[in-house]
Order: sequence, then structure tokens, then C-alpha cells
Amino acid sequence: MKRIPLIAFALLICGSLSAQGLAPSDVKADVRKAASWFRGYSYEKPAAPAKAPAGFKPFNISTYARHGARLYSKDTLYDQMHTLMTGASAQGKLTPLGTELLERSEAVYHRVKGRAYDLTEYGQQQHKQVAARIYKAWKPVFRGRRSIAARSTQTNRTILSMAAALDEYRRLDPGLSISFDASAADMGILNPTSKYNPKAQERDWSRSFEADTARWNPAFKALWARNMSDPERFFGRFFTDPSCVLKVFKDYITAARMFYFYLCFSETLGPEESLMYLLDPEDAWKMWECENFRMYSCCGATPLYHGRNWALEEALLGDILEYLERDKDGGDVAARLRFGHDYKISGTLVLLQAEGWDRCESAPEKVWQIYDFGHMPMASTLLFALYRNSRGEVLVRCTLDEVPQHFPIPIYTDRRGRPWPDFYRWDDFRTHCDARLALANKILETT
Repeated sequence: MKRIPLIAFALLICGSLSAQGLAPSDVKADVRKAASWFRGYSYEKPAAPAKAPAGFKPFNISTYARHGARLYSKDTLYDQMHTLMTGASAQGKLTPLGTELLERSEAVYHRVKGRAYDLTEYGQQQHKQVAARIYKAWKPVFRGRRSIAARSTQTNRTILSMAAALDEYRRLDPGLSISFDASAADMGILNPTSKYNPKAQERDWSRSFEADTARWNPAFKALWARNMSDPERFFGRFFTDPSCVLKVFKDYITAARMFYFYLCFSETLGPEESLMYLLDPEDAWKMWECENFRMYSCCGATPLYHGRNWALEEALLGDILEYLERDKDGGDVAARLRFGHDYKISGTLVLLQAEGWDRCESAPEKVWQIYDFGHMPMASTLLFALYRNSRGEVLVRCTLDEVPQHFPIPIYTDRRGRPWPDFYRWDDFRTHCDARLALANKILETT
């Protein structure tokens, strides 16, 4: 099979836009930031509609949302931490900080045991909050059109996230007509790196970008070894005998990773349950750096896969464009809501060449400068909005958690010559997307 030269790929997929990483000073100021994608998005400002150019009114929105806060993917983590902490306590090997971790952990153990991957109550509340904010900010859309069409991947956490959101829409406006679905027929669209996508190959899911055998794994292990060069100091904060962690975990690096995940996943029970404060900020940032590199390698603009990891998202972007085009020309649908997973948001933004997202970096120790997977927190929502004026002109605006996203295409300029940086003419946006989809398909054919 013919392959595109690597140099050509470097020119095509490597951006040089503003950095969006997380600095050590950020974590020092707020250690919870090191929880990255396990956190929930903090809506600090009141929900408000964007100011649009004169004469333009919003008439349709289309979203792709990550599921809400969910528990760790394996029950073994909670059981292992329970065994470790209670065992060390019985042997008198806990420091005061370790005792605090034990007490906080045991207080919620019964709530998390046996619930791997489950959406938490906090996760349901998140999607209710997101729905309420969308409804408030985009009320004109729902006045003009009265239908919502929602779809979800087939996982428990995404279906329950969709249910929570739709329950809130019904509460806010009982007159809305709401349809919803979670079918295998949509899995290749809402989860394009899965076996359901006809353009995905077996290696894309059986030896996937996120597997331990993936290309990034040697560098990932080396980064962890460098950042956790003194494990006895780290574990000495919790145990008088740091070696006791080796009775539960196979080595110090594995133990450190599991500690990081355990403390980060405490965020998914709600901010008041967070255990992140138990981490030293320097340690927290080093752990974040390692896992952030892993996530960048899975769904960022890494050179490791020559674009294949994000090119597969063409199925999702194609679906978004298809329905925006359909709704642009009429119908009663106010909002099309999709519920899926974090990787898809990151990959779609790379595919769209959104500012900051398409930067590639081959040096693992430099990825932190350009990428923060924490921009896809639990319940994160990518939203596209269409606007129309009396002359029939259509604009599009894209946001990620209410933050405008920008693309390398001309912004809208009104008749007075006034620029509107967050708005693009639909035809320009569609042309840009079509070119990116063509590139994605070329990548999929040749890699």
C-alpha cells in the first residue's frame, strides 16, 4: 500500500499555534488541576448567549458531549487501595497523611466497590447543569424549533448522561418533542476508532492507540521512570515503610500510577470528595505530565501515527456536517445532541485544525508545553451553532465548554467592515471541513 512520506505529513498536520499546556506553576496554585480529564468543567460565569453580528439570530445547535463523571475502569483499583490502606493501618505503618487517606477512602469504599466505569451521581448532575446552561444560552433556538434529537454510544455511562440531560430539557420545557437512541448503527460514527467504523482496521481497535503495546509506550515508561526517580520519598509521605506498597502492586511505578488514578478519580464523586489535596504539587504535576503525554499520543496531533489516530474522526465530523447542512435548510430540529467520549473531542478538534489543537511534538518531555488533555473534562461539550439573517446568510460558531474555537479560515466581517473573530460564513467553514475530510480519507487510505 502506498504511503505518504513522513515529511509531507509533518507539513500537513503540525501546527505552530499558541500553546495550551499546563505549567508546574498552575498546579502549584491549584493542585486539583493535575486531575486533568477526571475533573468536571467549572462553569464560573453565568450562561449567556454569544453576541452575534447585527441581524443574525441562532436557529440550530449541534453537539458532541463527553459522558459525565464516572468511576475508574477496573474494580481492582478500589479493592487494591482498600487492601493496601487497611493492611498498612493494621501494621501501624501509616503516617498522619496516610491515616487521613485511609479515613477518606473507607468512607466512600462502599459507594465505589463493584461500580467500575459507572456514571456517578455527580456525573448525572453535570449533564443536567450543561443542559440547563445550553437551554438558557440558546433559548431563541428552542423558541423557533421544538424538537431535540439525541444519540449515544452504547455504554452505560453515555446512555445515562444522555438521560440526565434530556430529563433536564423536559423539566425546563415540557413542550419539547424529544427523541433519543443508542444503537450499534451509530457506534461507528459516535466512536469512530471502534470496530463498527468500516474505515477502521482491526489494528485500530485490537492494537489500538491506547493499548500498552502502542508505539508511545517505551517513551511513556521512560518518562514515568524519570519523574518517579525517588519513589520512597513519594510513598514515604503516606507510609512509614514505603515498601509495603509492593505487597499489592508489582513495582513502584505501577503503584504511583494507581495512586495518581485513585486520587484523580475521587474528583468524579464531586469536588467536595476530592483527595487531590493529599498530593504534593510537584509530584502531582510530574504524574500529570506522564499521563498527559499518553493521552496526547492516543488522540492528539502526535507524529507517531502520521495522523491516523485523529483522521478516523472523519466519521463523526461528517455526521455533524451532514445534519448541520440538513437543519440549515429547514425542519423542526432545534438541537442534535450526541453523547460519547473524550478522545473523540480531542481528535475532532485536531481534524478541524482548531487553534492550538493541531500542534505536534515528537519529544515526550515537551508535550506538556503544547497540550493539556484536561481541556476535555467530564461532561465536556463541543457545540456548533448556526445563525441566519433576513438575507439568508448563514454563520457558524464553535465552542468547547463555552470557549470559542478558532480555525484557519476568514472570519466574518460585517457590512461596516467590523470583524467578528468567533463567527465564520457557513460556506467558508464547510469548504474548510471538506478539505480536512479529504485529507483524513487520504491518511486512512495510505497509513
